[in-house]
Amino acid sequence: MKELFLSFAPPEKWRDEQQTKWLLKSEEWKDIRKKILNRDDFSCVYCGYKSEKYQIVDHIDSNPENDNDNNLQIICQMCNLIKHSGQGVSLRNVVDLYKESKYSQNEIIRITREMRDNRKDDKEIILFLDLKNKAEFKMDKDYLKKLFGFITSRRALSLEGKGEMYNNWLDYYKNLK
Repeated sequence: MKELFLSFAPPEKWRDEQQTKWLLKSEEWKDIRKKILNRDDFSCVYCGYKSEKYQIVDHIDSNPENDNDNNLQIICQMCNLIKHSGQGVSLRNVVDLYKESKYSQNEIIRITREMRDNRKDDKEIILFLDLKNKAEFKMDKDYLKKLFGFITSRRALSLEGKGEMYNNWLDYYKNLK
């Protein structure tokens, strides 16, 4: 597994409207996505979560135009919110940041998913993970690397139809159990 840290994609590298349309509708992108999903066995590189639905083909370098195979990886919805924590914290309001934990970020994701499967609520999970001292988001990768992100059970805020994929995954995941 790759080590997961809180990070963000710089706004200048965010997909523009044309890139987003291409990703959603292009047969070329669909073929690339299918190839990468199969190559990586539908499994997240950070936590190992495997699903044939709602996995993300992620651009490692955050450049949405760099579709080289070696720049693409599979990540789950939860790890995506950590990798793009600015979006998860500020825009979607589903990620809380903490200064302390007795677990690594990868373990936090895995344990959170497991405890939710066992019907534990956010407070119980936070207590078990020993998450302490809430922190604010700053666009500073060195600062963020020292923090821990917790994916809450709150539904993601929707921005002009964006962000529904996470909520759709939440519903799908809940129905698997």
